[in-house]
Amino acid sequence: MFLFDSQYETFKMFGLSHFIAIFFFIGFTVFMSLKRDVLGKNFRIFMHRIVPISMIILEITFFIWRVDMFGFDTEFLPLGVCAISMIVTSIALLIDSEKLIKFIFPWATAGALISLVIANQTYQFPHFRYVHYFFNHGFFLMGNLYYLIVRRVKMSYLDFWKSGGPLLIYTAIIYPINFLLDDNHLFLRHVPDEAQAFYSFLGDFWVVGFILSIVLLIHIIYFITNYSYKWIKPVN
Repeated sequence: MFLFDSQYETFKMFGLSHFIAIFFFIGFTVFMSLKRDVLGKNFRIFMHRIVPISMIILEITFFIWRVDMFGFDTEFLPLGVCAISMIVTSIALLIDSEKLIKFIFPWATAGALISLVIANQTYQFPHFRYVHYFFNHGFFLMGNLYYLIVRRVKMSYLDFWKSGGPLLIYTAIIYPINFLLDDNHLFLRHVPDEAQAFYSFLGDFWVVGFILSIVLLIHIIYFITNYSYKWIKPVN
């Protein structure tokens, strides 16, 4: 089946198909921003039903495909930030939970932005893995931005730390588990090859720099989010 044909294992980071995926989600964000006051029932059904159900189906299919291709490995367990963000965002959309979105927002936005820019995958469109990777990362990001832009959910700095704090604790738990399982969840044993140049100057302390860069990114997201409230608030 052509969707799973290995001949498409030719993806190049910052190639044409990579930029198309990035600009598609930039365009989707701009669309939500410009049309946020007129988006109606059909868009709500799309975001609360079609998007989360599609992400779940793609994730299950991806798991089955990987096991079929490589056999079961603990590396396939959904312990990474993006996998958790996708699952929690899907549940939040299905049950319309602003509380869950507030919890997962920093995880999802930081994880998705990094993954969309530093694409840690090798398959080109129209391979299933390309569709799965960019659709799921892009739409759990869009699901969170939907609550920010369209639903106008406001997050305080305390809300960010109620999420960021557990993320740091989770990171500390996963770090030794990686060595026990010989895995690389959260990229805590080594970052993707494309990102190594950003941390190589830190030598053996690169993991500290990697974690601090995530904390910095979360703060940048907070300040951008906080500034955006002046723009997205309802017009009186």
